[in-house]
Amino acid sequence: MKVKNIMIKAARLLGNADNVQSYLSGVGTSGKEQADLLLTCFNLVENELALDYIPLIKEETFTLTNGKLAYSKFSSSVVRILRVEDKNGETVPFRLFASYMEADEKTVTVRYAYTPVEKTINSESEYAVGVSERLLAYGMAAEYCTALGLYEEANVWDKKYKEGIEAARRVGTKSKLPSRRWV
Repeated sequence: MKVKNIMIKAARLLGNADNVQSYLSGVGTSGKEQADLLLTCFNLVENELALDYIPLIKEETFTLTNGKLAYSKFSSSVVRILRVEDKNGETVPFRLFASYMEADEKTVTVRYAYTPVEKTINSESEYAVGVSERLLAYGMAAEYCTALGLYEEANVWDKKYKEGIEAARRVGTKSKLPSRRWV
């Protein structure tokens, strides 16, 4: 998902798509402030989703030095270590420290949650699956309205955003509806 497209969707929700779209197309400069604020809102929403609701997960394999693995060796900024496995796929106990983790293996595969990097207008969202453009646009609209002091409108968009988060989280879980019965 392109950040630019999500920004345009959010701008449509807010009723100022023409200015933002013309700025993003390079036609004018009238929507620059709005586009900059929408980009800030996008980064806030993507970060919030990753940290609080729908984590971004990666798996990487490392060779440990003296049983230690510095967090700086990870390709993304680590938020939480979820699982550490040896080369046979068996779970390995590990210990976390301020700047590194320890495990009693030479080579490990680490599954971890990470925080997304800050995006530019031409970037791609780190959410390819599980989060829709609409959900991100709702969150951006809520942040945008809050930033402008439009608290009633922000509450409306925030409600839609939170409902969208719950729906996205339910999709991943298996739920069984109870059978219907005539009483």
